[in-house]
Amino acid sequence: MGDKNLTNPSFEEGVSMSSRGLDHYSDKGAVNADIRGSNISSNGEIKKGMFVVVDGLDGIGKGEIERALVAYEQMKGKAVFDSISFSKAYEELPELNNFWGVPRPHFNTIITAEPTYAWIGKAIREEITLRNLRDYPARVQVETYSNDRLIQMMRVVVPALNHGINVIQSRCMASTLTYQLLKSRDEGEEESKILEEILNHPGNRYQSENRPDLLIIPTIESARQLEERLRERGKNEKDDRSMFENVQFQERLKPLYESGMLRDIFEKLRTKVSYINAGLGIESSRGQAVDIYKGFLEGEVKEIYRTPESVLGNTSDRISS
Repeated sequence: MGDKNLTNPSFEEGVSMSSRGLDHYSDKGAVNADIRGSNISSNGEIKKGMFVVVDGLDGIGKGEIERALVAYEQMKGKAVFDSISFSKAYEELPELNNFWGVPRPHFNTIITAEPTYAWIGKAIREEITLRNLRDYPARVQVETYSNDRLIQMMRVVVPALNHGINVIQSRCMASTLTYQLLKSRDEGEEESKILEEILNHPGNRYQSENRPDLLIIPTIESARQLEERLRERGKNEKDDRSMFENVQFQERLKPLYESGMLRDIFEKLRTKVSYINAGLGIESSRGQAVDIYKGFLEGEVKEIYRTPESVLGNTSDRISS
């Protein structure tokens, strides 16, 4: 499959992100910059990386938010490693020596996603949540997502964080606490029991122990606003053919993402939870995301991003910085 230490020409020019529409963020200068000391503290110790997650409804613009954060990192001269393209190319998850080493390869930031694009994650995408005649129970989904989560956390995310590398990830345990919780309701399961099972499954417990520092949740006035976006996704290659990608399910999912229950779970883990009004357009979503990220890096996120009610109450074309 080629040299996975990123010494081949295609990776040397910048990790390809074309599979997610991110190719215009691949930058030779950023990737090849001599930045090995940028995560070293004044006393010579490696500063732990930051774990940032974007999670929310299907079609709400998570990809645009991630791209905005990647662009901001690269504007700052950071080298970004795309583990998603890596997994698609090599059919496995990367590990530490693929993105950290002396004198290279070395990156400042990694992009990851849940479910992953290899092994269990690939089975989730191509079988377990695929629109087909098979309907895997919520408990099966909880277990497979949690196992996929555990592998990526142990193999990629935690080693990256421990070596001072920031991680920007699409989805986390918050998805299981919404999607699979709602599915379990539809199956007539006792919600409190399923919730306890989710929180205590090894993969979810391990992510809780290594919790995101920042969780960004894009939201919208009505899930009906997603109808056109989901229809467009169905016409192109971005369509995941997921059983959950329908407006009716997303409409019922929306209150869970905005719930105090979800926010409380993460805030008890000391995760900073922030919200974006995704109904103001793509550029506004990108601007809000960078505004939140910059505020987080500087130690304070603006009050307007603290609750879904505060961001949805905003009617300007863009929340000003």
